[in-house]
Amino acid sequence: MPLSDARRSLLDAVYTTFAPQAAPRRGGQLMAESLEGLSPGRLARLRRFLSLLRSPLAGLLTIGRPQAFERLAHRDRERVLRAFGDSGLADLRSGFQALKRLSLFLAYAAVDDDAVPRNRLWDAMGYPGPRNDAGPVPEPIAPVQHDLPARVDAIVVGSGAGGGVAASVLAAAGMRVLVLEAGPWPYATMAQQRELNAFSTLYLESGLCASDDLSFAILAGACVGGGTTVNWTTSLRMSDVVAAQWSTSSGGIDFGAGLAPHYDAVAARMGITPTDTHNENNRVIARGCDALGWSWKAHPRNARDCGDGCGYCGFGCSYGRKQSTTASFLADAVAGGATVIADAPVERVIVKRGRATGVVVRIGGSARTVRANVVVVAAGALRTPQVLGRSGIVNAHLGKHLHLHPTAALIAQFDHPIETWNGPMQSILSDHFGDLGEGYGVKLEAVPIHPGLAALAVPWRSRDDHAEVMRGVRNTAALIALVRDRGEGSVSTTDDATIRYRLDPHDAHHMRVGLARLAEMAAAAGATRMQTLHERPMRLDAPFSGAKRDAFIAEVEQCDLTPNRSGLYSAHQMGTARMSAHRNDGVVDARGRVWGVENLAICDSSVFPLSSGVNPMLTIQALAHRTATGLIA
Repeated sequence: MPLSDARRSLLDAVYTTFAPQAAPRRGGQLMAESLEGLSPGRLARLRRFLSLLRSPLAGLLTIGRPQAFERLAHRDRERVLRAFGDSGLADLRSGFQALKRLSLFLAYAAVDDDAVPRNRLWDAMGYPGPRNDAGPVPEPIAPVQHDLPARVDAIVVGSGAGGGVAASVLAAAGMRVLVLEAGPWPYATMAQQRELNAFSTLYLESGLCASDDLSFAILAGACVGGGTTVNWTTSLRMSDVVAAQWSTSSGGIDFGAGLAPHYDAVAARMGITPTDTHNENNRVIARGCDALGWSWKAHPRNARDCGDGCGYCGFGCSYGRKQSTTASFLADAVAGGATVIADAPVERVIVKRGRATGVVVRIGGSARTVRANVVVVAAGALRTPQVLGRSGIVNAHLGKHLHLHPTAALIAQFDHPIETWNGPMQSILSDHFGDLGEGYGVKLEAVPIHPGLAALAVPWRSRDDHAEVMRGVRNTAALIALVRDRGEGSVSTTDDATIRYRLDPHDAHHMRVGLARLAEMAAAAGATRMQTLHERPMRLDAPFSGAKRDAFIAEVEQCDLTPNRSGLYSAHQMGTARMSAHRNDGVVDARGRVWGVENLAICDSSVFPLSSGVNPMLTIQALAHRTATGLIA
């Protein structure tokens, strides 16, 4: 249901309160359009918050005057929003975060005129905007428009890390394969190199995916190629310690030596290798670790000959250097006769007498049926539970055991340009604190930030304070502490796909350790200022005397991580249809096949028994390679 004119007027007032005066003028309109795409449940909660914000009661409770938000002076509107962001009531903090993140993302990522692809705020922060130096985007697969066969040998639902590999293996065996992807073809969006267009087109829920209370902002690919189209190229195998834990947790499934040849096969196809070129953002890790005597490494990436790189790979690689599944396994599958159809969400798998016989897919507004001998679901840990739920699959573990690799960040300013948007995005990591006990710990990494993502993450105390931090982004490093989580959440099996996840105390401790080590590392690397991403940020300015630095680190080690007190993120989702050798303990068996249903397999991160502790892409692909090879046999 569209937002009312009164709520649209309120959104305009909210946007102009958060955003700098030079921000695009149509931000309020874009906010309204974005919010109308939310699920009914999330939209209803936001409407309630907007009604409270518009009520004179909001002014009475926060500034002592019963006046509607739109009628307040700018400084008073800032006071109201700060009060909600600092509130002891979790629902008010959630509402504040919803509006803050969207307002500021649009303020820095949108443009007033699509024909003029520049935002006036970019000049102040030294951001170049779209590079447009790549020429035509390489298209390894020619898009197919609704050429739907009535019957095939195998249907693969999803085209990401697992779906692409499964399709390639099955097609190479001579099977007629149909890949159905709910999202769009990415090529046109990739060519634009615009942050707003990329997030609204290539990411799940137009980049607005989050846990139910908004305490975790979640990034997940939702286009042909899935997460491999928009990820940051990190290609890591899980450790021997984690593989052994997986084997024990799953009841004896081999994730060690038995998975190694499948890791080898997918790594060889993508040409995975470390880069010898590191941007300034990643060099902060190397300099800091060297000064402190901590270990670091240049980690493998699935991108070739990037050189300085463009740093825009989160919008899809415009240069044909990243070996996403589209550029590798899906291209192989198509060469072997497979068909890939985009904008084709699968409503359900058809299950008759305990056997998968095909799918019902929606194309162009119409439901169509396709029959198959084998169905592989690879819709990702956040969507596979809904596909199976709509298909009548009942399992106590379906949608449960969600892991997110919860991540917090620290930003550090230097006296020279960092430009996180230039060069290979992730090329160095420190695993020095990767095992703080029983294989659980925290990785220290660097991440690319473009204006919109930076703006939504930076704490907001006022329009001017936020704008000052953003003007320094060119000289700012973005450093993250990525936690291998022991805690679990869930995603509902109904169409609203509600994600529930709360930070486990064990994982929160590791996150605090990681943030404190990032602070030490940034100081050792020569930072002049650093701050956390708490809404009441902790900041430290140079010179970092021993006592001042120690006090700051001690404060970080005790920081508040309750929901929506600090920015928390996830780009890795795992475990919602876990694998187990025992029928009562998982959704799929050791061969990746759904318990109780013949010829139905899952090839994505939902089958992980526990969190992997590393970027899951390579492990997804290795498991998919093993499962698909078993289907042929």
